[in-house]
Amino acid sequence: MNPFGGLDYFLILLIVLLPVVVCGLKGVRLRVCGMLVCAVMLLAIFRTPHALLLLAAFWAWQTALTFGYLHLRRRAKKPWVFHLAVLLSLLPLLLVKLSLWFEPLRALSMLGLSYLSFRAVQPLIDIYDGRITELNVLDLSYFVLFFPSVSSGPLDRYRRFEADLHKERTGAEYRVLLQSGLWRLMTGAFYNFVAGNLIWKFWLSALPEHGFWATVSYMYGYTFFMFFNFAGYSRMAVGTAYLLGIEQPDNFDLPFLSLDMKDFWSRWHISLSTYLRDYVYTRFCMAALRGKWFKGRRTSSYLGYALTMLLMGAWHGLTPGYLIYGAYHGALMCLNDVLDTQCKGFKSLKKNPKAAWALRLVTFHLFSFGLLLFSGRLI
Repeated sequence: MNPFGGLDYFLILLIVLLPVVVCGLKGVRLRVCGMLVCAVMLLAIFRTPHALLLLAAFWAWQTALTFGYLHLRRRAKKPWVFHLAVLLSLLPLLLVKLSLWFEPLRALSMLGLSYLSFRAVQPLIDIYDGRITELNVLDLSYFVLFFPSVSSGPLDRYRRFEADLHKERTGAEYRVLLQSGLWRLMTGAFYNFVAGNLIWKFWLSALPEHGFWATVSYMYGYTFFMFFNFAGYSRMAVGTAYLLGIEQPDNFDLPFLSLDMKDFWSRWHISLSTYLRDYVYTRFCMAALRGKWFKGRRTSSYLGYALTMLLMGAWHGLTPGYLIYGAYHGALMCLNDVLDTQCKGFKSLKKNPKAAWALRLVTFHLFSFGLLLFSGRLI
């Protein structure tokens, strides 16, 4: 069963969430109720024995690894141990990505593995940085296996999630959360099931497979489809989290009003872009600065952008379309950085209302072409 994918999912969700809503309105802390709901929904989503076995194995592997590393970190902060822990945490995801060339590894494929893996790695990073010194196995499991975000995100941060999990709310405070959650659920459903489906049925499906103008039309249609489809799923996930008392961050913020590509990636798939910014780009640049790896002042920044965006492409898959998509956005981010740091007129343009709309239009087209690469239609 695909999360938010059909009427059967929503019927089960409605049944299991009703007791949670009643408890929330009465001012009862939702930690235990939420965990029980999560267990039920995971059983409904991963319903086959094979899928449940893979999920159980993933949970056991990540839990043992996280608590094992926490124990080692208390004794010493050794970078090589941290790097090994991260590599081992990402191992299931790496093996599945390699199934593109080694077909037997496809047996390890699991719904939402990319999101689950990045969620599981995040506490390891906070442990290494000293921001996490204690862990509760139930809280950690709930965070990693949080069912609304299994297939579409967003990627949350453990300490923020844990704070919400243990927060005491009055019935009135929960009522506000409930209203916000229901609004996100309804608008997300409209984005996905109405706007997204209409674009797919009457625009994309009606186009011929070949031809220049058909490809141009496909580029625009695919861009709007991806927004409504992906933003719809994300809003439904965030809305469900709100009903469970978890104020999960929104994943989109009017991305088509972005002035440049840096601005765009602060508005589109926000949780993934900030995750990669904080844990890949920033760490790479700081390591390069401390180690004096490069002579040029901006070299580490350019390479950091290229590495980060290439990793973003590989996170989606190792097919040429995804890797080219990542490399393309790495180049755009480097160009954006050059314009920001070496072209004074660029900042002035962004402050000019008329010029700003032209920049928004350019940014939209740059991203749309990137999604055309992502779609695989050109390859």
